[in-house]
This record gives sequence, C-alpha cells and structure tokens, in this order.
Amino acid sequence: MYKFIKYISIYIKKLFFLNISFFKKVISIFQVDNILFLKKSSQELLKLSRVTLPKKFFVLINSEVLNRGKLCVRKGDLVLRGQTLTLGCGNIVSIHSPTSGRIIDVINNYIFFLDQFFAVVIVESDGRDLWISRTPICNYTQFSSKKLINLIYHSGILGLSGSGFSTSKKLQCAVGKVHTLVVNAVESEPCVTSDDCLIQNFSKEIIDGCKILIWILKIKKILIVVSEEKIIAFNVLKKSVINLKDFELLKVKNKYPSGSSKKLIQILFNKEIPQGKHAIDLGIIMYNVATVFAIKKAILDGEPLTERVITLYGDKFLPSKNVLVRIGTPISHLMKIYKLNEKTLKVNIGGPITGLLIRNFNFSVLKTNNCIMFVSIQNNELNNFEEKNCIRCAACSYSCPMNLLPEQLYWYSKHSNHEKTQIYNIQDCIECGICEQVCPSDIPLMSYYRREKKQISIAKFKNYQIKKFKNLFLLRKQRLNNLNSRKKNTIVSQYIALNKFNFKV
Repeated sequence: MYKFIKYISIYIKKLFFLNISFFKKVISIFQVDNILFLKKSSQELLKLSRVTLPKKFFVLINSEVLNRGKLCVRKGDLVLRGQTLTLGCGNIVSIHSPTSGRIIDVINNYIFFLDQFFAVVIVESDGRDLWISRTPICNYTQFSSKKLINLIYHSGILGLSGSGFSTSKKLQCAVGKVHTLVVNAVESEPCVTSDDCLIQNFSKEIIDGCKILIWILKIKKILIVVSEEKIIAFNVLKKSVINLKDFELLKVKNKYPSGSSKKLIQILFNKEIPQGKHAIDLGIIMYNVATVFAIKKAILDGEPLTERVITLYGDKFLPSKNVLVRIGTPISHLMKIYKLNEKTLKVNIGGPITGLLIRNFNFSVLKTNNCIMFVSIQNNELNNFEEKNCIRCAACSYSCPMNLLPEQLYWYSKHSNHEKTQIYNIQDCIECGICEQVCPSDIPLMSYYRREKKQISIAKFKNYQIKKFKNLFLLRKQRLNNLNSRKKNTIVSQYIALNKFNFKV
C-alpha cells in the first residue's frame, strides 16, 4: 500500500510540472528530479552574446555521406568559413566549415547516445575567420522557386527545432500544395529561450525570411505563433508586421508540448494529421523561427548555415545565457569559457524533458541543438534511477498528448515487434517525453521508442532495396529473354530463307 501511494504521489508531482504556468507558483520551492527548472521571464530582454572561437572544431558528418564519396576535403587541406566540407546526399544536406583553418583529420566515431556512426572532420582554426566569396541575392523575386530551393539545399539548412529534416525537401513537396505557412515560435519546453532571444534581436530578418518562403510557396497567408508568456517577443513582432496584410500574429497557451508541430496544428486548426500523412496533406507547412532566420541568411546574405543561437543553462553554476555558437564547437570549450568543472558536472543536450545526457565533453554542437544544460553530478538524479518493472498503472496513457498507448508501445518496442508498434502508431509519437516523466517505474520509454523507430526505418529501407534490386533483376532477366528470343527468331528466319534458296536452286 505504501509503495502504491508513493507511486501515485510521484506521478501527480511530475504531471503537475508539465503545466508551465504551475511553475510560476512553486518555482522557488520544488524541484523536479533535482533540476530546478528555469523560470521563463516574459518581462526580461534577452541579450545575445557570441562565443569565442575554439582552437579545434569537431564537425559531425553522417557516415552515409562518406560511403557515397561526397566528402570534399582531405587531411591537410586549407578551408575558409562557409566552404563545403560535404555535398548533399538525398535528404542529408551539405555541411560547411565553421571557420577558416586547416583540416587536421577525418575520423570515424560511434556516438553512443545517438546510437549511430559518424565521421568527424576536425578543423583547426587559424584565428582569422575568413569567409569564402559570398553571393547575396538582393532581388530574389527574379529567381524561380526551384533555384531558391536548390540554394537552400546547398546552404545546409534543415529543421533547427530538433527534427533535422531537410528544409529543401519539405519545400519541394509543398510547392503548389499548401495555402498556409505557420512559423513556430512557441518554444514550450522549460529552460529553452533561444527562439525568444532570436525574435527579440532579429525580428526584421525573420520577417524577411518569411517573405522569401511566401515567394517560393506562392501562398498568401502566414501565421506567426508565439507563446502567451513571451510578451517582449510578441510586441517586437507586432511592430514588424503591423503594415503587412498577409501576416497574422497569434498567441497560444504556454503548456507543454504545445510547441510540437502536430500539437500546434491541432490547437490552431482543430485538425489532426491522419496516420501516415503530413501537415502538407492538410495544406499547411510549418517551420521553426530559427529555420526561417537561416533561410534569410542563405538567400539575402549568401551565408550557409555555420552557426546558431542556443541556450546555455547551468542552474546555480551558470545563469541562463543565449549565445551565438558555431556548429562543431566542442562542449569542453563552452565549459572552459564559463569556468565550469568537468569533474562535477554532467551535460544534457536539449531541454530538461527531451534532452539526452552525454558523458563525452568533446561532443560538439549540432545544427539541431537549441539548448545545453549543465547539471551537477551530486544533485542530478537523471539516469540514476533504476529501471523497474512496469506496473501497468496507465499513467503514461492518460498523459500522452497524442492519445497513444505508450504502455503497449513499450512492450512491443522492448521485444522489437515492429508490426505491432506500427499498428499502435509509433510514428505518431512526437517524443515529448511526458510518458517518461510520469512513469513511476522510471522506465526510459523514449529510449525504447527512438530505438524502435530507427529499427523500423532501417527495415523499411532494406525492404525498399530488396524490392528495387528484385525489380532490376527481373528487368534484366526479361531483357535477356527478349534478346535470346530475337536471336532465335533471326536464326530461324535465316534458316528458312536458306532452305527456300536451296529449294529454288
């Protein structure tokens, strides 16, 4: 009975903390998992600072790019900032050098928490930070949508909110099919304020990025959605769009996970994306505000994606900061700048709910990172909980914002039952982490779901390859049969002709 009451109390405690408005009342008293969540001050002007350049950059590259021979540099090559390190490959966008310098090495490395092999290009900075020759486009309306999308692709722009999906691929699928563009600036997860800071400091650039997307997609309606607590950001955007007829500025409640694309579409349009479909099928396309800013930089300034705004948060050790950091900057360099002790801290890549704990401080900043949390080893109980057996309390099912059955998905994912997980719509999981937070048995549900999704995608790709090569084999066989039949027909016709000639003679 005691254990049951304990589980219920933990569940209620965790569930309450998912409503961020509740944080305001108890922020100075309670802690969740011994991490004091940052109070997002709506009245504070967020300043943006630039991180100094490290001596070495560690740029992560998908191993598939190497396998297809898309690497453009070798050990010992001199590079400039913005120079292409790898060419794009399918849905994988190009990667560019974050600074000028020399390529020290290209190594293969297994990233444990991402469960994937990556190639790491190590760039030694020369301290000059020289750009390649850039070609800004002043009047983008003279270019076709296809050319602009191609430029975005070669600028290495992808979804900067965490999805990491190719922006150009999404645009290609959306041209002529959508009527509404949604710019997502909700940012509902605690501690993360990078998008808020970006709006406060670069509102004009964001509006310019929106205009570029309007031209590419040929749409007339654009919604910019901001959390109701971001008062300064809302007012800044309001001044920027006051004379623009096609723009509409909206507020939504700051309740997690309202920043998720699927959930936000449900809130705004009262529509659910059908199983196996995308927002484009509903005539809607959504981009994060950081992605829109990157598009502006690529088109109007001619700058590929080499840096982004991230939030650094260290609880008592480091006041919340928003910094402009280069892609490939090692975490150890950030800790050195802000005088953080590596021996007493752990690093959480991402927010407190969806973030991943890492132990290698040489891990570098990725394009999709929007927050880095530094958590004390002594006070941190993330990842220190022992996974216990599922008690089938259904707390995860009650709290799931997508109305899935996380309990069933857990059992099937644990035993790699791909057929059942797809029947229970695992692809609709937005990986918000709520089920994991409310679980009284401390089961790392997100780890199971991510692994299962990856296994399903690998299995689908293998099936696609099998069908592809099978079709090629059948086509070859048919071609050879046709060739043989033609040869036989030729021989028979020659034989008949010869016999006729002999008969006449």
